[in-house]
Amino acid sequence: MHTVPEKRAYKRQSFTAPIVFTYFNKEHLFDAQTLNHCDGGMSFKSNVFLKPGVTLYIRVKEFHPNGPCTGACKGLRSETLAEVKWCREMPDSNLFSYSVGAGYCQPDY
Repeated sequence: MHTVPEKRAYKRQSFTAPIVFTYFNKEHLFDAQTLNHCDGGMSFKSNVFLKPGVTLYIRVKEFHPNGPCTGACKGLRSETLAEVKWCREMPDSNLFSYSVGAGYCQPDY
């Protein structure tokens, strides 16, 4: 069996956390849940289709630094701006309809 080598720049951490997001500079918040994250971004489950290229404000709803993360939350930002990279329908999911990949916005300095 041939395996494809990993091409990611950062090691991903699997960690489930409840989050909220909104389109940048908008007020309506949407609930979502992280799937995994790394120093460069995150993937999460959502009920909202998000067009690649849009900027989101994302905040972790319940972040327990002394809780059950045991190192798995390394790289998860408690608040961040992120750009949607991809959005895919999850037809077999009962709670959330879409899987979303978002890259953290990096400062220009």
